Amino acid sequence: MALTWTEVTINVPRRHGDAVANFLIDCGAPGLQCSEDGDKSRLTAYFANEPPLDALQRYCNDLGCTADGPDRLNIGTRPIADEDWANNWKLHSRPQLVGERLYICPSWDATAPAGRIPIIIDPGMAFGTGQHASTRGCVRQLERAVVGHPPRRALDVGTGSGVLAISLARLGARDIWAVDIDPTACAVATANAAINGVLAQMHVLSDLGEVLGSFDLIVANLYADLLQTLAQQLATHLSIHGTLIASGMLLPDEGRVQAIYEALGFAVANRDVEESWVTLVFRRKTPP
Repeated sequence: MALTWTEVTINVPRRHGDAVANFLIDCGAPGLQCSEDGDKSRLTAYFANEPPLDALQRYCNDLGCTADGPDRLNIGTRPIADEDWANNWKLHSRPQLVGERLYICPSWDATAPAGRIPIIIDPGMAFGTGQHASTRGCVRQLERAVVGHPPRRALDVGTGSGVLAISLARLGARDIWAVDIDPTACAVATANAAINGVLAQMHVLSDLGEVLGSFDLIVANLYADLLQTLAQQLATHLSIHGTLIASGMLLPDEGRVQAIYEALGFAVANRDVEESWVTLVFRRKTPP
């Protein structure tokens, strides 16, 4: 029997769009679409299990977010068959000029402009098409990090579609490890790596505990709570003079995430903010 997903749509005031989007991802949505119309944001998320409608309602109420009247939000649901997923994403996946060098695009629109490196991403059921601000922030910072000195070993935690791991490979990294606890994301990342011709450079795993050795560059596009939970593991895997790029946090969460990494001996070397999503670049204050 084909798997049936539940599509959840919600219209919220634009100022609350980032917070609600982050909440939906935290609740287990493997990907999210967002469109804006004036002062409203329309969010669409998919859930393989029972969608967290009551929790979503409470969260929005706590934000003071009542887009469609004082009494209730307009939250819609409908079933989506597994085989229809890719076609749904095709309606929303558009090529993106990201950073200074990359062109993130679906396979059906993969002709890159002059001077751009194509990164072909067919997202399937995994997060990461270059359309989210946290992904773009990571790309901008990893481009800067690899200029003139591509990392020998790089680690992408929360790889999703594999977009950042593949970008690292196309920017010159030779040995990339990509981790995601979602087996669907691992499958999608592996398929996308093959499409881009970089599969031989990548190790795709579902458990950070299976990652071996240290890395010159680590990128972790997660969310604030997980960036805190994994801080010690990420620090352990970073080489003495390595660079750690942490993203997926909103502005209100930046301080607590930064404090955790500073307590582990890191300092912020660079900072990127887009649409309230923050990307921080850490380096050790004094390499041991």
